[in-house]
Amino acid sequence: MSGPASAGSALEAFVAAVESFDRRLRGIDDRSLEAFWAWEAYDEEGVRFGILRTTEEVADAAVEIAARRAETGAGPSRAERVIGRYLVAWRELWSVADRADAALDTPPLEGEWPLRTILDHLVEADLGFLVTIRNGLDHLRAGTPPRLVGSDEQWLALAEVDEAAWRAAFAGSLDDIRAFHRASRDRIVARFAGLTDDELAATSPFWDGERPNRFRLGRFESHLRQHTIQTEKAVQAIIGAPREVERLLRLLARATGDLEAAAIGAGPELVEPAVGSLTAAIEARADELVAATRAVAAG
Repeated sequence: MSGPASAGSALEAFVAAVESFDRRLRGIDDRSLEAFWAWEAYDEEGVRFGILRTTEEVADAAVEIAARRAETGAGPSRAERVIGRYLVAWRELWSVADRADAALDTPPLEGEWPLRTILDHLVEADLGFLVTIRNGLDHLRAGTPPRLVGSDEQWLALAEVDEAAWRAAFAGSLDDIRAFHRASRDRIVARFAGLTDDELAATSPFWDGERPNRFRLGRFESHLRQHTIQTEKAVQAIIGAPREVERLLRLLARATGDLEAAAIGAGPELVEPAVGSLTAAIEARADELVAATRAVAAG
């Protein structure tokens, strides 16, 4: 899957490697975390340390991209920083939701939302924020008085969404829902990462009145985090507390979001040195860790 930044194929390959690592390790049981695996002198914590070491490397690559940008005066802008927080929150949401395939349509308690409904609400809100800001910016750039979106057709056009495809995604599997949300996320980043400080300060009309776009951009993250908590509670009520491996992979998801955030608007020359060799290392490590867990299972 492609990343949301402008750094091109190196970032896309890196994100694909991390997501594959997550999928492959997510299925192991916690007992397998004790399987022997060593990195240099670190040989006592097994597969568990392999996941932690991968997270450390991804987090360090995020630091490196940010440092290179600072050294060259290449951003990030205020808009990039705000929307970057949404990318981190998105990664954490899906690290929680991805454990819940079997619980997609089961209400945690009578009268409470099942996971499918929570995710549908989240995506509709993301698109609503997108529409609200784009509508306000359109009026600002045209020099016309701000006014609310006037029709469902205008709303869908500003969201750049086909309603039938949206409904089909949310009638499908967790993978279908994630893919739709991923596409929406990338569209949000593409539309708003380039906002100027003046555009952030400008207002957009919504049900709560006219508020600055900086506030509205921040709502992508805060609203998503609010419902990540709801998702955690719902999933835990149905299938129990997260396993240790799932907790470890959530740390990796957070670090991946940090790196994607650091790369928003960065050119390939700033991103590729940080992720190029790491991509191959993560792919190879996934093979090593899975092989180590198989050895435990065979024993």
